[in-house]
Formats: sequence, structure tokens, C-alpha cells
Amino acid sequence: MSAQQLSVACLGLGRIGVGIAQSIQRAGHRLTVYNRTPEKAKSFSGSQTTIARTPREAAAGADIVLTCLMDDKSVLENMLGENGILAGMRPGAIHIGTSTVTPKATSHFAKLHADHGSHYLAATFAGHPEHAAAGKLMSFVAGDPAILERARPVLEAYTGKLLVLGDKPAMAASFKLVVNFFAACLLETMGEAFTFAEKQGLNSETLGSMIKDLLQHPAMPKYIEKIRTREFEVLGSTLDGVGSKDLRLITETAAEFQVPLPFASVVRDKIIAAQAHGLGERDWSSFTEISRLNAGLNAGLEEAKQKVSAA
Repeated sequence: MSAQQLSVACLGLGRIGVGIAQSIQRAGHRLTVYNRTPEKAKSFSGSQTTIARTPREAAAGADIVLTCLMDDKSVLENMLGENGILAGMRPGAIHIGTSTVTPKATSHFAKLHADHGSHYLAATFAGHPEHAAAGKLMSFVAGDPAILERARPVLEAYTGKLLVLGDKPAMAASFKLVVNFFAACLLETMGEAFTFAEKQGLNSETLGSMIKDLLQHPAMPKYIEKIRTREFEVLGSTLDGVGSKDLRLITETAAEFQVPLPFASVVRDKIIAAQAHGLGERDWSSFTEISRLNAGLNAGLEEAKQKVSAA
């Protein structure tokens, strides 16, 4: 089946969903759209696109159904019932789920499709509306490799970079939550930094420029690898040295200027805990090991400490 022969139904025409649908249409696929509030589908009127009245009607003639919805509940509501996707979808067709949902719900969606005789491919993404409209989203895809290949022409229509995560759809849901967690915490850190600077009378434009430079600094990829591989014996600064001292100075100064810095307090406490676990002579980034310990992932810690002692 060539890319031009694919019939695609896009359900959910929010700011990202409409861009995905536009990119799929631009790639030459036959497009049907559905949205709970019909007004959002009006932009496709007169564009050789079918506007469906129900999820069932949208799915009925589709080789691939793509959903871009809010959450677990909205995806399930669109899938089930006499007017749902499964009621109209033919056996062997593929459902690409792009919504940010829980891993548990993703596994449930996959089972519903397996019982139905159709296929579920999880394909969460990162990006903004302009990326969707330009076909430049980053997609995190997981599911049966053969199904992924069948769906690839549609995925590549709206995706600039595609990461394949394995054959279990839930992995794509998990990956998206990790990515969003990192992004949210990064935003909070920026907000705290700007607040800390403002309270001390520092120039926000200068700080903004410094943060941009810091995010592109060559040390950042090195720290990512240290934390990923847990190789903390290659020292920048030790936890007992600069790491402990600097966090003490940060929290003391924040208290003086009456600036609550929740993330600084978390890091300080983890540094103290890491020192208590004997990690003081490791690279200062080793305080990140406490997150693993708190999650019950303590395998290899003693071995790693011995490695440092021998170095």
C-alpha cells in the first residue's frame, strides 16, 4: 500500500491536532476529521476532507485512525460505545494514539484493539502547534514493529524526528511523562532563578542570556552522561567541596533576601543525604543518586563507592 493510498481519520482538532491533520493532508493522504465541537472542523470545509459526525463514522473507512485528545478518559470515551472508534473501525486497521495519557491506560487501549482485531500504536510527541503544522514534531513511538512500518508514512507526515522505544505501547506513554516532568522542573528552576535574581537587584536580561549560554554549555552533556551512567569518579568538583558549600551559600542568601527556593532546599537535603551515604568525595552531581535510593534502586551504590576509593 503506497502512502498516497492511505485513508486517515484524525480525531481531536485542538491546536496540535489541527496541525497534525494539516500535515497529513499535505502529504497526500485521504483525510477525514472529527472533533467533539464541530466548529473546530470548519477550517477543513471545501478542502477535499470529509468531516465526520461521530468517531464511528470517522473510523469506518480509515486505514489509520489518529487521536490527539486530552487524557485517558477522553480517549476511552471516543473509543467505546455505539458511536465509538471500535464500533466503526475495521479489523486490521491501526489506531495511532498521540495523546498524553498514563501507561496503564495505554496498555488498556492496546488490549481493547487486540480483542477487536485491530492494532494500537502509541506515538506521543514533543513540540508546539507550529511544529505540528510544519511536520516537525518529535514522536516517541512504541508498538508492534510491523504495525509501525505500516503506519510510518503517516507518522513521517507530521514528524521531524521519530524515536522508536520498543514493542510495548505503554513505553511511549512513560517516555512522554518523563520528558514532560523534566520540562516542568526546568521551567520551575528558571522561575526560581529569575525571582532570586530580581530580589537581589540583578538584571533579568543579563541572567536570561546567561541561562541560554548555560543550557548550551559543553559541560551539560557531560553531566547528563555522568548521571545516566552513574560514573561519578571523574571529578569536576566534589560533593564535600564546592557542591555542599555553594548550596549552603545559596540557601543562606535566599533566606536573607526572603526568597523561598524549594528546589534549592531539595538539592541541599539530597547533598546531606548523599554525604551520609559516603558519597562526599565523588563528583558533586552524585547527589542525584539519592533519587535512585529513594525509589528502591540502590543496586551498585557500594560498588560505585569502592570504585572511587580505589581511584
